[in-house]
Formats: sequence, C-alpha cells, structure tokens
Amino acid sequence: MTQSWRLMGSELVHDAGIFRLNLDRYEHLGQPTHPYYVLEAGDWVNIVALTPDERVVLVRQYRHGVRESSLEIPGGMVDPEDENPAGAAARELWEETGYRGDPLQPLVVVSSNPAILCNRTHSFLSTGSVAVSEPSPEEHEDIEVVLLPIADVRSRIASGEIHHSLSVAALVTYLLGRHA
Repeated sequence: MTQSWRLMGSELVHDAGIFRLNLDRYEHLGQPTHPYYVLEAGDWVNIVALTPDERVVLVRQYRHGVRESSLEIPGGMVDPEDENPAGAAARELWEETGYRGDPLQPLVVVSSNPAILCNRTHSFLSTGSVAVSEPSPEEHEDIEVVLLPIADVRSRIASGEIHHSLSVAALVTYLLGRHA
C-alpha cells in the first residue's frame, strides 16, 4: 500500500516554534493528488502516575484548542536537552505536579494523530508517586493538581470529563493491563 504513494515534495508553510506546518505533494498510483498539510512536531510524553493509596495524579489546565479546561494526566514535549522520552516524562511529572515516583515503566507509544501529525506520544507508568515539592510549571501554565481514585477513572472517561485523547489512550491501556 505504501508503495502506491510517492512524496513529490514538501514545502515549509509556517514555523511556529513548537511545530512546523508543511505542504506535502504526492502522487498516488502515478497520479498527482491534492496537497496534504502535515504538522511536524517533536515527540510528546505523558505519565499515568499512581500514588501509594491508588490515586491517579491528574492535572486540570486550560487548553486553547477547545477553549476550556481539560482534566488529563501530566505530560508535555520531549525537549532537545532531554536524554530520552523517559527522562522527559519524569521532568514533566515533577514540573507540573511536584510528584516523583518509582522508576518509570513504558506503558504504550501511540501516533498522536497520524492524519496530520508526524510525531508519537510515549506514555509511562509511575507507581509509588508522592509529592516531593511544589509544582514548577512553565510561565504560562496554570495547572491544578487533582488526585482521583483509580476506581473512578473509567467513569470519568465514559462521562467525557477526561477527554484528552492521549490521556485516554494511556489510561485505558493501564486499565486494560497492557503495560510492561
């Protein structure tokens, strides 16, 4: 199937810092197609952090795309200075929540949105997570830490209260027991 698609060229349309918008031109089965727009971004991470008393460490923060607050697991971008996605995940967990836990375990890697994004999201599990400091969010992050019993996660996803797709993917993977 991939052989029927041939990239003819890619043109940078806009560089927004955290992502670049490219216009890609293809041939499919030898015929030119309409242009495809692809967002080029670095990989992301998120963390299912569990406290010793079986609560999930969540964050509530305003999300500009949906113009409302979102209840989700901590996460963010893999920065150039991060050693690897696990290091980025540990950093994001501490920055956003002030929590640290046992060594991170890989949970799942998903394509963030393969229709328009080229990156992946690396999800990790942190057990034994405890507050070790105050959160240290970035300048324009306004984050509320929320602790939710793991038993309540499924109903919060079903009700739509937890709706961030990458958080849902990691949480459902954990709930299904498919972690390493």
